[in-house]
Amino acid sequence: MPVTVANGINLAYDEFGEGDPVLLIAGTGQPANTFHIFQVPALVDAGFKVVTFDNRGVHPSECPPAPYTVSEMAEDAAALIQALDLAPCRVAGMSLGAIITQELALAHPELVRSAVMMGTVGRLGPSGQLLTRAWVEFDKSGVELPPLYDAMNQLAWLFAPATLANEEFVATFVDLIMSGPAWNGDGRLGQHQAELAYGDRLQALSGITVPSMVMAFEHDAITLAPMGREVAAVIPRCELVEIAGAGHGGMVEKPDEVNAALIEFFKNH
Repeated sequence: MPVTVANGINLAYDEFGEGDPVLLIAGTGQPANTFHIFQVPALVDAGFKVVTFDNRGVHPSECPPAPYTVSEMAEDAAALIQALDLAPCRVAGMSLGAIITQELALAHPELVRSAVMMGTVGRLGPSGQLLTRAWVEFDKSGVELPPLYDAMNQLAWLFAPATLANEEFVATFVDLIMSGPAWNGDGRLGQHQAELAYGDRLQALSGITVPSMVMAFEHDAITLAPMGREVAAVIPRCELVEIAGAGHGGMVEKPDEVNAALIEFFKNH
């Protein structure tokens, strides 16, 4: 996996296919290779070059000391685009990656051809603030959860009830999570602190000028669908797509619907 220095830190990345470039930005603690299961093959088959990378705080990219901010993570992405000569490129982000994407589009429109924010917010509502505070408190506690408990806890937050009833899906997801390295330390704390410090950016996001789309998930328990609608409402001419029957992990729950929306938008913008 190649590594480049971007914004003063080492970022690990992968490139796939040929064509106009698409940069995929991962969410909180999300290994970039989770995009490789569904999104990368679909986008490559559609004629795009796809670049994925692990955000600061996720191995094998560098995990500098906490705290982090969304702004500096957006600068990481901007520096990677420049280092790999991708500009202007299409960008899609998931969860924290969606927040990074919208801040990247706002700060560096010259680098972003179009932007898709999947599972995003423009502010932390009361429940979002409490949840993120709880994550930060847990990170600071130094407690290490047993791997199976941690995997099942993630499962409950990420997926819709119908998905949780699919025993094969649940078993596969748990095996995938438990086969990877534990995510802890400064990387975990730093990313959660970046989310907690994000604040209310709705008014600022009205300044985004690149073609944009927000993708919301019906049963999202982390970035609630109404919060995504708020973002779509303030960005000029922003498209809104809602994926029915999906939770926060909609990109793996409903990959056909998610990929179809991404490809259609990127082909038109």
